[in-house]
Amino acid sequence: MYRKLVASLHHVWSTTRFGAKELSNYAHYMMIEETRKGLAAMSAVALLLLCAQTVLYAGLGFGYTYLYTSVLLALLAAHVFVSARLLKDLNSLYLLGMSLLVVCGTAFVLLAHKTGTFSLALFAGVALLFMVIPMVPWGLREAFAVTMLIYSVFTLSTVGNAARFEREALWALQLVMAGAGIISLALVTRNASVRKSDILARFELENAHKRMTILSNKDPLTGAWNRRYLMSNFASTVERWRKEDGTYHYALLDVDDFKPLNDTYGHDYGDRILKAVVVAFQEPLKEHGYLVRMGGDEFALLFTAADPETLVGSGFARLREHLGCSSQPGGETQAPEISVSVGLVSVPPNVHASEDTLYRAADQALYEAKARKSKCRGEVHFVACKLTDPETAIRTLAG
Repeated sequence: MYRKLVASLHHVWSTTRFGAKELSNYAHYMMIEETRKGLAAMSAVALLLLCAQTVLYAGLGFGYTYLYTSVLLALLAAHVFVSARLLKDLNSLYLLGMSLLVVCGTAFVLLAHKTGTFSLALFAGVALLFMVIPMVPWGLREAFAVTMLIYSVFTLSTVGNAARFEREALWALQLVMAGAGIISLALVTRNASVRKSDILARFELENAHKRMTILSNKDPLTGAWNRRYLMSNFASTVERWRKEDGTYHYALLDVDDFKPLNDTYGHDYGDRILKAVVVAFQEPLKEHGYLVRMGGDEFALLFTAADPETLVGSGFARLREHLGCSSQPGGETQAPEISVSVGLVSVPPNVHASEDTLYRAADQALYEAKARKSKCRGEVHFVACKLTDPETAIRTLAG
């Protein structure tokens, strides 16, 4: 029972403390906005109550001291309301809320010392002071600290001058503070527990959504991005490169005679080739773009490079190396000869073109590369074109 109670209190001691660092950072980010809203709500309620209190004091004929104190506290509440919308640091927001409550408590004590009595209005103010504490979504640590600060201000200032106040009033004050403080802390504890459970659920839900999004954008066989990802990110990626005044490239890569290889050596070897293409081009494309499996043995490359042909050649060299190091199909001692055809479109930064336009231009270049492969001795059959107009591509043989 005791251990369970300690564990429960430890759980709600802080609303941002979790076992995993990533979850704690997420909770910290979430609590900043929640605390800003809670602090704004608390200061707004305090402002309304203090304004009502000022009107009440004026109507009941209370002295100037009561009116002056209420007006100053109302101005402080208004200042906190504005500041809560501007601050972005969680600890600063906590301190701002604590300052408002402690200053209000101190003002009530000074008012009691000034008048020499605890009026019913002051008792109501003390009770309301504790009641607004749960409006801020802080953990038990912060709520306990501000509760003890308010309690200490009232207790120490009155015990040291007990002769100035009626004994019954002091005991009534202790009862009001103890009862209101315990109720407030109980509410904060409950709220913190519910809030932490909500943060955990939202964190897991968002992570699950991210994982599902990644899975829906990934090719299940090779792990490369799929066409859905290309369509979703093409515009933003190209726009970023255009703002950097850089020429970008769109290429279609196709493994030559893939079907005969697949039929001769089996589907497992065909799958191995497709996976090897992805692995081989990951490093050359790193920080320059990405590879997309369009379907079958066709891949799209969207990237920036001063020399795109060299980048493609580097990827192909890694492909041959990767396949040469792996076990060969059917017990062969030498890997089957692999070649690829590439059709590439280079797009200057001043040209606007859709992904569909680039695909059609690159597909035509790829068709030409495949048609000329028998005339080429290299393992990469490469045809490039420069897009100067979305409807017209000027093609030049680049290898």
